[in-house]
Amino acid sequence: MDEVQQRAERQLQALEGVHARLNELSVTETSDDGRVTVDVDVTGAMTGLTLLPGAGSGQPAALADLIVRTAVRAATRVFTERADIMAAFVADFAELAGTDAPGVSMEPNGDSVRPTLQEPQSEERA
Repeated sequence: MDEVQQRAERQLQALEGVHARLNELSVTETSDDGRVTVDVDVTGAMTGLTLLPGAGSGQPAALADLIVRTAVRAATRVFTERADIMAAFVADFAELAGTDAPGVSMEPNGDSVRPTLQEPQSEERA
């Protein structure tokens, strides 16, 4: 019983650790010209925007494009970092759960949880 409790405590610590890392995750990205800086959170949502004089060369469409391109780069980086954190967590958690044996997956694989595309069957009429 002590072993079960210890394993559960390690799993809980792993969950708390990944939760904390994800909550702290943010990315700052600066445009190539250095005049636009965008901050995003773990979801890719913009949390900060800094514009320096000359950003977009005084053209609203150019400024909008620069902001969006910089925000997309920031979101891409944060999603990559988030995926790396989650991949490491899944591997660690599988080990803690004792499911790292070959052929054992933490992914659901039953028919009830894996949707499949079923083509509609036409009824042949005589």
